[in-house]
Amino acid sequence: MLLAVFLSVFTMKITLTWPGLLAFGALVFGLAEAHELVHTGLGRLLCGCWGPRDFNVWSLCSTCATGHPYTNLAATLAGPAFTFAVGWVGYGLLGPRQPAARQSLGFALVMATVPFARILGAVFMGGNDEVYALSKFLPYSTAWALGGALVVLATVPPLVRAWAALRGQARPWVFLAFFLLPFPIAAAVLLGALNSLLATGFMATYGILGSPLLITCWTAAVGAVLALSYRHLFALGQPAAAPAGPAAPAPAAYF
Repeated sequence: MLLAVFLSVFTMKITLTWPGLLAFGALVFGLAEAHELVHTGLGRLLCGCWGPRDFNVWSLCSTCATGHPYTNLAATLAGPAFTFAVGWVGYGLLGPRQPAARQSLGFALVMATVPFARILGAVFMGGNDEVYALSKFLPYSTAWALGGALVVLATVPPLVRAWAALRGQARPWVFLAFFLLPFPIAAAVLLGALNSLLATGFMATYGILGSPLLITCWTAAVGAVLALSYRHLFALGQPAAAPAGPAAPAPAAYF
């Protein structure tokens, strides 16, 4: 019974359109930057100053750089906690009593948190924020096991519900595309292109929210695209037609 409630969702088919994909891409990049800002923002709140950062790596400022293990722990875990919370909001929007438009948004939120990256990093590679933070207090093998388990518990239920929401012959391919592709695309853009550009000193002056100007401009551009296209996230998934039941037998003729 509990499993049925856990999996119970309206079924839908994903409609791939350029506006929908643009909105989803903007959501992916927007959530990635929000994840980093949660790290650095909590560091600013706890330490009183902004630390250095790029599109993926951040540090606490000099007043907290050493001798503040619990501050570092809190700032490190705050990012994934935010990301997991967004995924669970998506889980809730995929609930059985939600209208199709909200379920569509829920699917987008679950996949835009890029759960593949969190699972790959923590479970299979022994890295990511979760394992790194715990390794400062626990033996590395224990931190890896515990961090990986936490990531699985945080990401798998929303993914299972997202899978259960899909229908159609292309279901496995659609799920895998949304699960796998955001990570290499985001890595190529953020880590490959933009971080490399930032490393040359281009627009590297720090400004708003303790971020280099290049990051601020990128975030503003992503935010503008998302603001103009977010409505398409509500139409990413369309209600799937119920499978046809067996044909009723023809009435008997009595003449």
